[in-house]
Parts: sequence; C-alpha cells; structure tokens
Amino acid sequence: MMLTRSRRTDRARTGGSGGTGATGGTGFGSARSRFERRALAARRRPRLLAGIGVGLLLLVGLLAWAGWYSPLLTADLVEVTGVSGSQAAQVRRLADVPLGGPLLRVDTDAAVTRVESDRQWKDVTVERALPHTVRIDVTPREPALAVRTASGEVQVVDREGVVLRTADTPPKGIPLVTSGAQQVTPEGVTAARQALSSLDAGLQKEVSGVSVSAADQVTFSLTVKGTKRTVVWGGPGEAATKARLVAILVKESTGTIDVSVPSSPVTR
Repeated sequence: MMLTRSRRTDRARTGGSGGTGATGGTGFGSARSRFERRALAARRRPRLLAGIGVGLLLLVGLLAWAGWYSPLLTADLVEVTGVSGSQAAQVRRLADVPLGGPLLRVDTDAAVTRVESDRQWKDVTVERALPHTVRIDVTPREPALAVRTASGEVQVVDREGVVLRTADTPPKGIPLVTSGAQQVTPEGVTAARQALSSLDAGLQKEVSGVSVSAADQVTFSLTVKGTKRTVVWGGPGEAATKARLVAILVKESTGTIDVSVPSSPVTR
C-alpha cells in the first residue's frame, strides 16, 4: 500500500509540475507579447513623426501658395482712413497700390514712401487686412501760416514749418507773415509759428496777420467778436504764460495787448 501511495504522489507531483510548467509558460508568453508590442510601437514612432513632419510641410506650403499665388487672398480694395472724399482719392492715387495681385505681396513700405512724398500728409501707415483689403491711415497737415518769399510767391507752412504748397496770393483764412526786412528769415517763421501754436485753438483761428521784426519779435492781429486787437508778443520765451495772459486780456482790451514782458503786461 505504501508503494501505491508513492506512485500516486509521484503522479500528483508530476501533474502538479506539469501544471506549474504550463503556468510558467503562459507568463513567459505574456511578457514576450508585451515586448513585441513595445518593439512594434518603437518601430512605428519614427514613421509617425515623419508623417506628421511631412503633413506640416505640406500645410506650410499650402498656406504659402494661398498667400503668394492663390486668388483666395488678392488685393481688391484700398481703404483710406483719416480723410474722406477728394483727399482720400488723392491718397489712393499717391499710394498706387497694385490691385488684383496677391495681398501678401503688396509692398506696404513702398506705399508709405509714395504717400509721404506729398508733404501735406504725416503719420502715414499702410497695412494688409485679410482677405482682400489694403488699409491706409493718414493725418493731414494743417496750414498755419503763409510766408512770402523773396521771389514773391507765397509758401503755406504748417505748425512744424513744413511747406505744404506754394501760391501766388495768401490763401483765405491763413495768416500772412510779413517782415520789415525784404524777406522773413527761417528764424522769424519759427518765432511766428511758436507764438501761434501757444494760443488756444479758438484764438488761433482769429489771427489774421503776423509781423516779425529783424530781431524775431512777433506781433499779430487778433479779431474777437468783430473787434480787431494788436498783440505784441515779443520773443519766443515764456510762451505758455503769454498765451494765458492774451486769453484773459483779450476780453478786457479793445486795443493793443503787450505781453512781451509777461511779468508786466500792458493794455492800451
């Protein structure tokens, strides 16, 4: 009986060993399967990255083509802001933006240069606005003074001294600068511009004539409520104080207002 139990035990052990072997085989197969999957993923990753790279290149190429050659983004409209009517039309002519071609190929710097060649425009900006517009923004220079030159022609200048145009006679509503000398010097024009620029906007519109002496002393006429006053401004110093005095004294005096010495203004 002991022999029989021994054989059964051996068979049981053999069966148990076979079962353990099968279990061990299954664990090895699972590990091998995971390894193969990882290896396959590792082999696929470079191809995936390469595919993404090719896709991005194709997308960039498509966008470049759309911007530079496609009719989807053409320059079809020039929009002008800052001015309107005939002035806007003039800006368009000056900018000379080629229409019908790719919007991204419009040379905005060249358009700015062309507009600024006419000195009556300042602060010029040109930009592209997708999908079809070129936008131009300008600020017109405002005429401030008219200056008669030695040749007899009249130059119209703004507050910065930029010559906007020439004329045979002083334009209506723009003060004419005169001088006791044969010609107004550049320094005299600067002194006159500084004096008028210091006044408030309401009084600037009422100035009708400016005289500059050889020493760049400024005198100008000011008409308020139909009454003409003469303002002796003097030299360029203390302009803000002089402007405040003129704004006050013009309400009290109907004759001459002398603020050439701001600490001792005189009316007569």
